[in-house]
Amino acid sequence: MCDPSRSKTPQQRLSRLAAAFGRIASSIEERQPEGAVGKALHTTQVLCTAAASGAPSTEIKALLTNVQRALETWRTVWPRLGGQREFRQAVAREANLWARKLSELVTDAK
Repeated sequence: MCDPSRSKTPQQRLSRLAAAFGRIASSIEERQPEGAVGKALHTTQVLCTAAASGAPSTEIKALLTNVQRALETWRTVWPRLGGQREFRQAVAREANLWARKLSELVTDAK
C-alpha cells in the first residue's frame, strides 16, 4: 500500500481510510487467509493514524480516535477469535459501516 503521508488533503486521507475499511470487509467476506486480514487491519490502522493527525476538525479527530481503538481491538483479538464465524461477520459488518461513514464525511466535505 502507498505511504499514508502521500495523501495531501484530509479528504484524501479519509477517502483512503474508507477504502481500507472496505478492504478489511472484503478480505473477511471473501475468506482470504488470516495473514491477508491481519495485513488489512494493520494498513488500515496506519492510515487511520495519519488521517487523525491531519483531521480537519476536532469532531473528526475524536471520531478517528474511536476508530483507532476499534482497530487496535480487532488486531489484538483477531488471532484468537478470527476463526469464529460470528466474530468475522461482526468485524466485516463494522468495517463496512465505517467505510460508508468515512465516505459520507468525504462527500460532505466537498
